[in-house]
Amino acid sequence: MKAYVLHGPKDLRYEERPVASVGANDALIRVRRTGICGSDVHYYSHGQIGDFVPRKPFALGHEFAGEIAEIGSDVKGFSVGDRIAVDPQLPCGGCRFCRSGRYNLCPNMRFFGSASCCPHIDGGFGEYVAVPARNCYLLPEGLDYGYAAMLEPLTIATHAVMKASRNGGIAGKRLLITGAGSIGQLVLLVARAYGASSIAVSDVEAFPRDFAIRAGADFAFDPRNDEINSFATNDAIDVIIEVSGSPIALAQSLRLVGRGGTVVQVGTQSASVELPINLVMSKELIVVGSFRSAHVIQPALDLAASGRIDLKPSISAVYPFAKFQEAMDAAVSKDRVIKIQVEQESVV
Repeated sequence: MKAYVLHGPKDLRYEERPVASVGANDALIRVRRTGICGSDVHYYSHGQIGDFVPRKPFALGHEFAGEIAEIGSDVKGFSVGDRIAVDPQLPCGGCRFCRSGRYNLCPNMRFFGSASCCPHIDGGFGEYVAVPARNCYLLPEGLDYGYAAMLEPLTIATHAVMKASRNGGIAGKRLLITGAGSIGQLVLLVARAYGASSIAVSDVEAFPRDFAIRAGADFAFDPRNDEINSFATNDAIDVIIEVSGSPIALAQSLRLVGRGGTVVQVGTQSASVELPINLVMSKELIVVGSFRSAHVIQPALDLAASGRIDLKPSISAVYPFAKFQEAMDAAVSKDRVIKIQVEQESVV
């Protein structure tokens, strides 16, 4: 099969790769749509993400959907030709975290299109991916591949909103989202669908702020301006979901959130942050991490299929597979971009 393979920073090569063998419990997916994630951009731009350093060339891409081209002998409930979305997480199933239901914390987690596990598993930047059938989800009628390829980031957003709901639910709460990239925009959509009464976003760039207002945010701030401080007076913010990964944004969040409020950390922080523990104590804050996702695939699918959220505006552009490099360049540029996807034509 053909695939776009990462060999190093800024080195994405179009080459032949073997089609993965299909085990008894697997389905071979012909990829129809792939999203380019921020982590893909980071691998491409810098050759690694934190401690995750590729040990050999591999195909990135964990946001993908497609149709089943082949099924293993023991697979039940699926047929060749079925349209499916894929959960890219492959937890071990046997550790104490998996057994307790917190499989997103599995220390033995494998992940499609990521150097977080070794050997690396090729992802959706190729024509085919062999996937355990348990990771496949049938697409509801009318849900297209573009929306299906948004499922993984949508689960990240849904998981974060669920974490924010630990302190009495999010319905009726006043919410601030720091960082209005693709995940931040999806958090906005999910929080609105789950009943947040007021939603503000902050971002240093004007385009994502304006986009968020069009998507349903009530307010949008440049976090460097005093306006956001005025907005937060009188304990006006119940929940802050920090998506940017900026240490400055996290420190600001702990200061801005109201008494008894909740701060959910989603973005990967680029540096350590000192925790103002007296502030956490005196305001009785709940500070919680949100890592990957667990038990939210079906709720996320339901949100997309029901029309309660509109994913279409978030897909900034769709490129053909032959122009994958152009798609990556557009994603890297971040120029008026929320989500870039790549489309592969169907085989008749």
